[in-house]
Amino acid sequence: MKTYKNSILSFAAVFAILFSFSSCTKDNLLPDASASKPDNVLVTGSETATITGGAGNSVILYAGQTINVGSISLDDIDTNGDNTDDALAVTYNVINGWQLGDISMWVGTSLSSMPANKAGNPTIGKFPFKATPLAGQNAYTFVIPFTYFSYVPATGVDFQLYIAAHANVSKVVNGILQSETAWGSGPRIVTQGSWATYFGITLSKDQVQPEAGTGRETAFAYSSVYSQTFYSLLNSNTRWGWSNGPLSAGTYTFDLYAAAGNNVISNGTLVGNVVLVYNGSSATVTYNVNSPYKLEEVHAYVGTDFLPKLRNGNYASAPGQYPNTNGNLGGLTQYVFNITGLSGQVYFVAHATVSGF
Repeated sequence: MKTYKNSILSFAAVFAILFSFSSCTKDNLLPDASASKPDNVLVTGSETATITGGAGNSVILYAGQTINVGSISLDDIDTNGDNTDDALAVTYNVINGWQLGDISMWVGTSLSSMPANKAGNPTIGKFPFKATPLAGQNAYTFVIPFTYFSYVPATGVDFQLYIAAHANVSKVVNGILQSETAWGSGPRIVTQGSWATYFGITLSKDQVQPEAGTGRETAFAYSSVYSQTFYSLLNSNTRWGWSNGPLSAGTYTFDLYAAAGNNVISNGTLVGNVVLVYNGSSATVTYNVNSPYKLEEVHAYVGTDFLPKLRNGNYASAPGQYPNTNGNLGGLTQYVFNITGLSGQVYFVAHATVSGF
């Protein structure tokens, strides 16, 4: 099988620790996190890692502090065709009708080098990477050569970076234009003032990995605690898969298993996870897959019954009949559904078509 070199890119959840400063130091400025070891680096594949339940080298893009409008995804890429990655690609993606207005980004090896005012708030106008205007676009990628921050993959030494990714986003809601400031999720840069956030990543030495296959498999979210098979719920020899619940408000992480025919986990492949965040009235469903796998289609259901019902009253186990679908993802590593109109305890089904086999 063909192989190629690829430097590992992994996220580091940077744990912000507050110190007491002397009277000559601003008391709302976080210490330089580059002086301490990143917390909770979990490598799940040859070039992917997870941070706070995410996968596929991405963090959520939050607008107005709490609105999930998309993601910031990162990848190490080969720009000159020599089978060795030599640049960092940082991609903004917005979803659910949001659009990018302008974006600004800073990347560095020390938080102290980030452009900031005397109070420690980031000076966005001085960020080195900018794109404007982007009216109407929902994706944009910055490509940053490793030489920009003096990273040499061949040294075999892990390399810590910090990123502050800012965007102005907008969306028409009930005929009114809603505009928000957005940041890639992570710790706050200052404890007072701007709510701007940053996140950390780790670049690691080259490794050889197989080229991803082109085959596709069907996958379902599974939990040893909450899952019930379609077979048992419908009392019929229907398709394999699981309904999960009942679930109260909370955050739940499910394994995403592909090709687990007859609901036998040992027959399947663990390709990622699905995170359900339910607050009692609405939910977000986030699919995350690990390299070399990609999302091609996703279908999800959250409701008070264990499966959605058709107009004739029969239960729908076929994923194409679920109320939340996207059948043309084109190879993403993360996808999010936002589901409203919920109440009480709910059941949850998440299906995906995954490539890379």
